[in-house]
Amino acid sequence: MGKHRTTLQDEIIAEVTNGVNQLDVIPEVRMVAISLGYTFVELENGIMGVCFTPRSDSSSCAHYPAAGTLSGKSVLALGQLMRSGHLLERSVGVAAVNALSHTIMAQHPEQFRFSKVDFLDLLPFEALGSNKVGMVGYIGPFVPFLKKKGDALVVVDDNPALKAGVMDAGYAVTRDVRDVVDADIVIITGSTAAVGGFDAVLDAAKTARFIGVVGPSAGWLPQPVFKRGVHAVAATKITDIAGARRTILEGGGTPQFIDYGRKYTLIPR
Repeated sequence: MGKHRTTLQDEIIAEVTNGVNQLDVIPEVRMVAISLGYTFVELENGIMGVCFTPRSDSSSCAHYPAAGTLSGKSVLALGQLMRSGHLLERSVGVAAVNALSHTIMAQHPEQFRFSKVDFLDLLPFEALGSNKVGMVGYIGPFVPFLKKKGDALVVVDDNPALKAGVMDAGYAVTRDVRDVVDADIVIITGSTAAVGGFDAVLDAAKTARFIGVVGPSAGWLPQPVFKRGVHAVAATKITDIAGARRTILEGGGTPQFIDYGRKYTLIPR
């Protein structure tokens, strides 16, 4: 039998668990919330991790049966939920991992290389080559730029509001991640860590000349994805906890709470 391959989620959890050993104190959990657009884990040290909330298929008003128990767990225990089979638990796990990751990065910034240019400016479009772009998870603000710079754009997303097929706007929508296999540039939303399929995306994108991960959900320590061939991770650190908390609890998403954070991009050392 072949060697068992660990999942990317396993590797991220292991990286964060090892990083916790560098901390003077492991922060306590102050609050956990699973809201309509985003989930967050807020720590007593004033750091918040966020993650996209996957669509719930609950047939009742109760979306998470263990509601009321999460805030009593340690942040490390919450982080283990990143590998859960329950989508809402997985989003809590990602948010907890992101909160711990930002805590580690704040104490040891010298271990990370921050890009001095914007994420989109890192994309290696070539004047004389193929510039097919694959985007896993729809990022609306990126579309005009990618259409202008790329030869073709295919978006992989299971949102029923996005109809599969060639859109009037000039790009294709598909449900099958294998449709990015011939893309030269692949952009993956950080929410893929919550909804699942991250490993399959990286497998499909292995011949791309550039792979980037982007979004508030992508706040985890980047080394595991760099080892898998990712060239850049762009995320957001929440800097105004009260503003982000209020906005997320009121059902807001990235457009509403992004001003309460600071964007950054990490690249391999």
